[in-house]
Amino acid sequence: MKKLTAFFATVLSLIVCLGGVSPALAQEAPQPASRGITTFYVTPEQQKFGVDVYENKLKYDVAIPNPDLSAMLPENLSDFPAAYQQVLAQDRQKNGINGSFTEGWFDFKDAHGRPYESGTLFTISAYEGSRIYSVVAGRPSSECPLNIEETTIAFFDNVSGAESKAEKLDKQGYLVYVSPSDNLTIKAFSKLFYDSATGKKKTNSACFLVSGATQKVTADFSQVFSLLPYKLHQPARQSPFEFAPRDGQFIYLVNARKTL
Repeated sequence: MKKLTAFFATVLSLIVCLGGVSPALAQEAPQPASRGITTFYVTPEQQKFGVDVYENKLKYDVAIPNPDLSAMLPENLSDFPAAYQQVLAQDRQKNGINGSFTEGWFDFKDAHGRPYESGTLFTISAYEGSRIYSVVAGRPSSECPLNIEETTIAFFDNVSGAESKAEKLDKQGYLVYVSPSDNLTIKAFSKLFYDSATGKKKTNSACFLVSGATQKVTADFSQVFSLLPYKLHQPARQSPFEFAPRDGQFIYLVNARKTL
């Protein structure tokens, strides 16, 4: 269980601090200051270099791309939800609500899309005493090998907004990696790691590794537009930012988090 806990704490916390908790519990215990980052790269080689910088030099927990640590998973799908729920319960004590953070750093300049200004490299911070809540989800174009057609990221200033968005994306066929809803997180990774027909772990890593390669990224800041640099307020209010690869077929992204 210790190995499994370490695995999920590092690998499954995308963009932001991992650890689900109900709004009621969130109000009972203080949550740590934390930073989530999302960075785009043009090539997998650049992405690999970025992972090294964040992980080894800046001491972030890199969530995407994730290594193949499937050997630490329960063998049977039936055992996965209970084991993962324990991980969420332990990790919420350290990191707070799943998908929440106090600082966000975004480097979107290595992709085509809106906004076209230099504002594609920016930071946001929650108001004092509050947090930002995020949802991160990927829509697969194929399951084996796993290819992500679109990655959707959305930000909210309240838990209920993030929960509603997560449920909507789940119904649309997205894998909801991060949200305040534990059941959707468990559902997403159950699909990734296990064969629904046999109930056993998948053995082909190409079928469950999230590499960070995605054909499109949509980032919706409309609910927290006032936290962005001023010149981005109006673009963020009008519509989500949409990004396409600058070269080739994919955007190669890195998601990482750090408790401050």
